[in-house]
Amino acid sequence: MAIEASEISEIFSPALNEEYAGRFQCLVKRLGEVFPNYRDLLIKQEIIATEDSIPDNDFEGLRYIAALRVLYDLTQQGWGLEVQNNIELYLTMLTENSNNKDYIRNRLSTERKAQFKVKSTLRFIEHMERVKVYHGRKISIKNLIGSKEALIQAINNKQRVVDPYIQLVTHSIDEHTGYRDTDIWRYFRYTWSIPYKSMPGRNLFYLVRDRAQEFHPVIGIFALGNSVLNLKVRDNEIGWTVDAIRSALKRKASKEISTQEVSQTNGKTVTSKRIQNLETEKEHIARITAYSPQIMDVLLRNLKNAINDIYVQDLGYHRGTKYPSEKTINELKSLYEELRKQAIDNKKTARVTDWESETKEILFKKKRTFELAKLLDAMRWFNHFKCDSYTKWLDAMIKSEQGRKAINVALVANRKTKIGSNMMEIIVCGAIPPYNELLGGKLVSILACSPIVIRDYTEKYANQVSEIASRMKGKRVIRDSRLAFLGTTSLYSLGSSQYNRIKVPINDDFTLQFKKMGITEGYGTVYFSKETTDAMMHLLELQDGGRRINHVFGEGTSPRFRLISRGLSTIGIKADAFLKHYSPRIVYSMELASNTNEFLLGYTDELNYPFDITNDEDIRAKTQDMIEYWYKRWMSKRLQTVDIIQRLQDFTPESIILSYTR
Repeated sequence: MAIEASEISEIFSPALNEEYAGRFQCLVKRLGEVFPNYRDLLIKQEIIATEDSIPDNDFEGLRYIAALRVLYDLTQQGWGLEVQNNIELYLTMLTENSNNKDYIRNRLSTERKAQFKVKSTLRFIEHMERVKVYHGRKISIKNLIGSKEALIQAINNKQRVVDPYIQLVTHSIDEHTGYRDTDIWRYFRYTWSIPYKSMPGRNLFYLVRDRAQEFHPVIGIFALGNSVLNLKVRDNEIGWTVDAIRSALKRKASKEISTQEVSQTNGKTVTSKRIQNLETEKEHIARITAYSPQIMDVLLRNLKNAINDIYVQDLGYHRGTKYPSEKTINELKSLYEELRKQAIDNKKTARVTDWESETKEILFKKKRTFELAKLLDAMRWFNHFKCDSYTKWLDAMIKSEQGRKAINVALVANRKTKIGSNMMEIIVCGAIPPYNELLGGKLVSILACSPIVIRDYTEKYANQVSEIASRMKGKRVIRDSRLAFLGTTSLYSLGSSQYNRIKVPINDDFTLQFKKMGITEGYGTVYFSKETTDAMMHLLELQDGGRRINHVFGEGTSPRFRLISRGLSTIGIKADAFLKHYSPRIVYSMELASNTNEFLLGYTDELNYPFDITNDEDIRAKTQDMIEYWYKRWMSKRLQTVDIIQRLQDFTPESIILSYTR
């Protein structure tokens, strides 16, 4: 994807008191006077000097330090500094760099390198690389790196080159090397350009290994984690947005845009647009007449289910109320504001024995109040626009701002339950050299969607209590945990070769396929260092009189993002500008059943997998079929399309050993 070159420029002007504003102005002046390669050093020196001179409870001093740390992190990410009039500091970035893989890796390198300064991490790496004796054999992590000699020999002898299998990481001891499988996964994860961070919530970790070699070396690794709650291109594609419903109501048509040069005008062009209807007016009316009651039924059911999932006995609301009043909703909003001020220093309950008592805690009473007010307000607007015709009812709501907001609330109510239980994100996925030369990345991507993974997820979470839902309802809640959808995003704007053109037939009626859903720039916090987040946490504690972000259930999603976003706002820095990636990424989807979309939209409770999820033999056979398809479709052809022997000969294990590369 070609990115038009442009420069982003954002002023960096933190909100400081007179004393620290003066110090910042002196720093800005010095930054404008020195060569660019000395600027990082000046900022670092100012951080150290300020930290040495202020007490821990100096709010204004801590705000200044936090601002300097943010500034330092941003310079490490590739933001340039430009001083104007000796007093104004601007941060600049060229968007054309979003296509440059080396540039993106460099933006990630600061935090990646920082993780290798942690003593526990260094001890772990030393432990994995140190030679030990296991079953009378000398072993180290190098034994889990594929042997290029064995691969070359198999290729030359026209033998099977690799014999892959998938292994769920479960804290067990590896029979071939004596390492814990969690440690094997962790070690190879550290070789990624993206810093390694722990992942709360639901997750699964896998090794893909090669039984064709003695120690079953690692072909690649992957992991599944929680899906993000809001991703516009994904939600549009599924049908979870008001825009998607609006599009469904329009008459189907194709649009052709053509450009033609006008003669005798020195190259001037005119653009014409041609729209061709793909359905007759009669077909359009018939389709939306059938669609409107179906979607309205789903939306109303979403609202009712969401309300029924909230404990309301202490909120002054009766479940039998068909027509919630504006007065009731406003009372709930007032109660929410009172509770919000009290919800601070929230503690995580180690082991819940009484869900009803848990739901009455201030944190969850606040959350219940907010959700109930929002749901009842949406129900009120559904009632307001109700009429005899479903088509007219839906059309009236789509044309009204309040109606669209109510529809969105109903869509989100369903989306939250599906995202939390039936969807996962491929958060780590790739091959370990030298298997990358054999297109091992495509194999790992394929196996991330295999029947074994779907079965493992279902079994692991089939009886898991939903922590937040149980606290909201005041009783034990177990969500449906059948995996229906996987999503992922490319790290680079040009996409990822390991996801491109992957289509794997599972049976005559179903093909697994990575689909490109669209482009997202998105927001993230991976670029900010631990020192910066610690400074922000300390600053917010002083401001709030305690901790509002405690990494406990119920406070909200993405605590790190909320911490940094609030921290930037407290410093007086434009959060949107500096949390944006400025590197477009391709969003991919993988539908795991033939009726995934209907299931996610709420039209059906059934999932039609292309295998029998209760039959282990069928699950293993279908997964092996996927491996064989990769072997014939990609790996075997790779041997004829590149000089694979030379590429393997050029590989050295030291190129991925962490003590050599970090």
